[in-house]
Amino acid sequence: MTASPPTSASVPTAPGGLPLIGHAHYLAKTPLPFITSLRDHGSVVRIRLGPTPAYVVTDPELTRTVLVTEAAHFAKGGKVFEVLRGVFGDGLATVADGDTHLRNRRLMQPMFNKAHIATRGNAMIDQVRSMVSAWEEEQLRNVFVDMNDVTLAAFLVALFGMDLPANLQREFAVLMPVIMRGAIRQTILPPWVTRLPLPANRAHTHRVARLRALIDQAIDHHSGRWAHPPPPPMIRPKVQDAPTGPPPTTRRPGCSKPC
Repeated sequence: MTASPPTSASVPTAPGGLPLIGHAHYLAKTPLPFITSLRDHGSVVRIRLGPTPAYVVTDPELTRTVLVTEAAHFAKGGKVFEVLRGVFGDGLATVADGDTHLRNRRLMQPMFNKAHIATRGNAMIDQVRSMVSAWEEEQLRNVFVDMNDVTLAAFLVALFGMDLPANLQREFAVLMPVIMRGAIRQTILPPWVTRLPLPANRAHTHRVARLRALIDQAIDHHSGRWAHPPPPPMIRPKVQDAPTGPPPTTRRPGCSKPC
């Protein structure tokens, strides 16, 4: 039996929305429990990102319809994609359809063939095992944070291999969650607010710039090239060895001995 898509008039709205910000506080603080709870309200549920309505598909069959079987009839864009493009550029995940998406998909396709995945699979497994082995027995863990960390670690291995310097790995791990929270904030606020020179906006812009610099460094390291090679060592003039023996002496006119 195939589920029929509901009409917009019959789509329920998730409870708990607040004036001005809608359901953004749930997405910022408890995103996984909130999204999971939407299943109880219907196969398609309306939420509000600030003043903007958004629709969450919770039914597996409808999800396949939107993403696979009827994908050509569903334009994928909107404010979320615009914000993500500001962070990650015009990538495969941020340009969801059209000619640009097709070009990006063809460029990325070799990364996902069996041969390439086989070369990175064991490295990704080793990285995840290394992280999990550091967890202590009977220790309470935040699964949401841990899964984000594990996913990011595996993702970095898939892109850059196992030899990514530890300092870059640490900075990626610190930056990504903060940037994603900033992206959510950019999504729910009116555009004119995100353009104001507020401390939060400036901090987000700085973090995005730093992320791009990290990506450049990781690419340079992976390819064995450095965009800015270290300067050559300074060449100092050679200092002559000090003469050995007694210091030189002078004679004044009329002196029979050094004086």
